[in-house]
Amino acid sequence: MFLKIKPNDTLFFRSGRPFSMGAETWADFIFPPNPSTIYGAIRTFLILQRGSLSKFLSEKMETYEDIGTKKQKGTLRIYGPFLYDEISGSILFPAPADLVKIKREGKEKFVKLSFQEKPKIFFSDFSLDGCLIFKEREKKVEEPEGFIEEISLKEYLEGKKTEFSLVKEVFKEELKIGIKRERETKTSEEAHIYRVPMLRFKKFKKEMSFLVELDGVKDFPEKGIFQLGAEGRTVNFKVIKEDLLEELRNVNFELKDGIFKVYLATPAIFEKGWLPSWINEKNLKGEFKGLKLKLVTVVLKKHKLIGGWNLADNRPKPMYKAVPEGSVYYFKVLNGVDEEEIKKVFHFKNISDEFSSEKFKDLSEMDKFLPKEGFGLALIGGVA
Repeated sequence: MFLKIKPNDTLFFRSGRPFSMGAETWADFIFPPNPSTIYGAIRTFLILQRGSLSKFLSEKMETYEDIGTKKQKGTLRIYGPFLYDEISGSILFPAPADLVKIKREGKEKFVKLSFQEKPKIFFSDFSLDGCLIFKEREKKVEEPEGFIEEISLKEYLEGKKTEFSLVKEVFKEELKIGIKRERETKTSEEAHIYRVPMLRFKKFKKEMSFLVELDGVKDFPEKGIFQLGAEGRTVNFKVIKEDLLEELRNVNFELKDGIFKVYLATPAIFEKGWLPSWINEKNLKGEFKGLKLKLVTVVLKKHKLIGGWNLADNRPKPMYKAVPEGSVYYFKVLNGVDEEEIKKVFHFKNISDEFSSEKFKDLSEMDKFLPKEGFGLALIGGVA
């Protein structure tokens, strides 16, 4: 089941950067929103639909399996969010980090880097066995920015193409100016002016929505409205029962020399920072759900800071460094599994760490960002 989420007006999604009126005047934003923002909005909507927030927090509300309790999340699980162009029916994903932007004949092109084993003349403290190279000389390259359409992403994962187009500038900023007011007198406080960049889908993208896949939820309404993001802004939602990602689920790729790639469609949070907890830091080998693998190279975008609010205890959550969406990991299979077995373990699975180690034993579940909240959605591809 999919949820199409359409903004009624502008939206604001705060970044993890601290913002205090009086100390700062500009609030940073992120786009697309973090999966936990969508997860929290949907969970809150279900709580309000079946009772009230006050009853839920006082544990006087009937317990529902999908919502969970004040201190324990339920069976609700999401995959996404993605961007959805309703006119074309195309779903947009963050640009893969192993593409580079070049200018060719006056136009921007996005070219996939080539994987190879690290040559002996490679002098660096880069410890992984493989590297990515750009074969064209005398061309300036830049990091990719924008979104890749679903059909192009499938071609990228299957290794059918090396050059792609990206969709850029899907939203515009609308500046909101505000000032803090005294609670009692309602007068403005000195030196507490602030600016907030509100986001709106551009006019030519007015049929753009967010899309998220839901699992583990019962009796979800066919349509409705809920709040999303900061500033109390609202969105309409509509349930779509057809599988909009069927084509991508059926990706076919070749396991060339035992190597495949994991593309992250949403940010991932790992206990070891950029490295999943199941990988040994010294030899970069590990076992994940029966697959014995070695990490051979990785392309990371700049880390994201992800925080949130602990509703149970009414306080901020700890801040985490997340591996951003679009980052790509390359693995080599060590135990002879085939493409289908790899797909069963990784493809369209949320692979963020569960945060079960001793290091995090003092954190409540409500302080953790769990895979069920949409973090670390993996898609699998080949290395051409």
